[in-house]
Amino acid sequence: WEEVKPMEFGEYETLKLGGHEVVIKSAEVYIGQTGNKSLKVCVDIAGNDIQKGFYQKQYNDNNNSDKKWANGSTKYVTIKDEEKCVAIFKGFITAVENSNAGYKWNFEENTLVGKKICGVYGLEEYYNQNGDIGAATKLKDFRSLDKLADIKIPKVKLIDGTYIEYEEYLNRKKSYNNETITANNDIIDDLPFEL
Repeated sequence: WEEVKPMEFGEYETLKLGGHEVVIKSAEVYIGQTGNKSLKVCVDIAGNDIQKGFYQKQYNDNNNSDKKWANGSTKYVTIKDEEKCVAIFKGFITAVENSNAGYKWNFEENTLVGKKICGVYGLEEYYNQNGDIGAATKLKDFRSLDKLADIKIPKVKLIDGTYIEYEEYLNRKKSYNNETITANNDIIDDLPFEL
């Protein structure tokens, strides 16, 4: 009790959006409820990043018996024989190979652990426990590390499944928060943001 620093509700560090150098902490074949197979990749922030160890700290601070990596640090890369899925999977593997001198994929997922790559983080809306719309930081994509400096914040995935540019999302949120909203339920129901 004496050694723990108090933290108020809602007081927590968030991950900066955009590109980060990440290290693969685990990679395993995952079969979803529908039977679809994917590679479940969990990462942590690495390199000289100011937020290095961001997800490892969350993992270490988790006292639950079913301890696991945070959703924001996890990406599922689909494994299917369909051409588009193979191309995306190959793009991920190529990015890992390009980012780790001498590494060559041997079709064994455990060889990915410890490899570095660029992780791209963006926002995705969701319904919280109260039924309000929130936005969470998600690992959206992987890129080769040589592209890190050119990474922009990706489009925001809205609750309806559509995407808008991050700047537009901020502007819309700002304009909604600055307006005085009357008791017009049509307007309130159409708001894409929590007030």
